[in-house]
Amino acid sequence: MRLTTWARAMIWLLAAGHGSGALAAGADGALDPAAESSTVGAVVSREDDGADSAFEIGRQALEAKDYAAAYRSLRDAAAQDDAQAQTALGDMYRDGLGMEADAGEALAWYRRAAEQGDAQAQVRLGRMYADGLGVAPDDEAAVGWFRLAVTSEDPTAQFNLGLMYLNGRGVKKNETEAARWLQAAAHNGEPQAQVKLGVMLLEGRGVGQDPATAALWLLGPAEQGNALAQYHLGVGYAEGRGVGQDDEQALRWLTSAAGQGLVQANAYLDAYLQAKGNR
Repeated sequence: MRLTTWARAMIWLLAAGHGSGALAAGADGALDPAAESSTVGAVVSREDDGADSAFEIGRQALEAKDYAAAYRSLRDAAAQDDAQAQTALGDMYRDGLGMEADAGEALAWYRRAAEQGDAQAQVRLGRMYADGLGVAPDDEAAVGWFRLAVTSEDPTAQFNLGLMYLNGRGVKKNETEAARWLQAAAHNGEPQAQVKLGVMLLEGRGVGQDPATAALWLLGPAEQGNALAQYHLGVGYAEGRGVGQDDEQALRWLTSAAGQGLVQANAYLDAYLQAKGNR
């Protein structure tokens, strides 16, 4: 009987877990980040061919926005089953770089790379299933691909898996499990996870309420220009929540968030200024 793509992927996961001992499950069957492999990036090892490899030439051309040259080199490398090239080629089709966007072609290249164990391709494939891009929406399939990718401790995969638990998509809603994966992603430097975790700490969702720790997680993304982080940090300074009360810092962060068009920041800033007698 012919195996489906998903069945082959699950066989790969089971073989990788039993062969390397990289997977560990918690009481509810979820993967334990502390017990996972420390491998970063694609699971499949590749011989380093140097700067003259077709993939490297394609990558450099892509960075230079020479899309025709990038496509030629990446297509050559992808045809030789280079998973990184297949993922990059999928990106070109997904984003319409030098060509008309084609979600179906993107999906096909991501799938080829994902089945080889490329974590970035697995995350992209998961997002396409979650968003219904080039394929019928399928939250359970999305979760499955995110689970494969987190075995490489990919922070984007950890973030996406956390969101699926937070919103109850493809899995039973579980805010504690969501917080666990978001925290893993946050520690791995994923800024969106840092913001989401900061908000959950402020609200006490899935974790104990801890405004001081929340402020620490929000600071980095706020400095990088994330409007939602700036808003919550501004409110924290305005109300002395998690940080010392500081009108100057409150105005700084609220004004920045409002300037980016964040509705709640505009509303809070207006009320704050009125309360201070500045309007």
